[in-house]
Amino acid sequence: MGSDEPGVHPGEPNGALLCIPTAFVSWTGEALDHKIPAAALDGRAVEVRDARSEALGNRGATRVFTTVGPEQEYFLIDEQYYFERPDLVTTGRTLFGAKPPKGHELDDHYFGSIPERVLACMLDTEKELAKLGIPIKTRHNEVAPAQYEVAPIFENSNVGADHQQLTMQIMQNVARRYGLVCLLHEKPFAGVKAAASTTTGR
Repeated sequence: MGSDEPGVHPGEPNGALLCIPTAFVSWTGEALDHKIPAAALDGRAVEVRDARSEALGNRGATRVFTTVGPEQEYFLIDEQYYFERPDLVTTGRTLFGAKPPKGHELDDHYFGSIPERVLACMLDTEKELAKLGIPIKTRHNEVAPAQYEVAPIFENSNVGADHQQLTMQIMQNVARRYGLVCLLHEKPFAGVKAAASTTTGR
């Protein structure tokens, strides 16, 4: 399929990709896709609402659904420094080394101004995510040096789970365009305070 045909992204090096929504069920009727029980959750939650309507204070709900907005924290490391560390290349985290001479007193980093190359990478990532319909809302410096965060608008949990996987892949792909490596390990550097990589909810 050529890049000039409808529905094909012109910058896509490998041609077209067709995505077909599916539900995986075994021949015995067991769900093979963990996302199938969302309808069952809705039914049970409505039953609980009916049984406990006075306690919950809501008598009019006919449907219950879950939403999620996973905030993704990540580290951006210059490729040169990344390839000088076999432990980072192999495992995505440090396995040896010493603590930095200065600890976590970099108050100018947390919510500070974003370095120009990093900001360009972030904006390019957001552009790619927008093409996929992923509603990214937040971008800022996180606590640890070279740590950043991106967060979407809350959406249906099943859709949000898929979008989270796509977000991590796009972040890693785009970072390479800027000579950076995106580390998604929640605590890749020993002795450096860093929050969990993904928080599903607030």
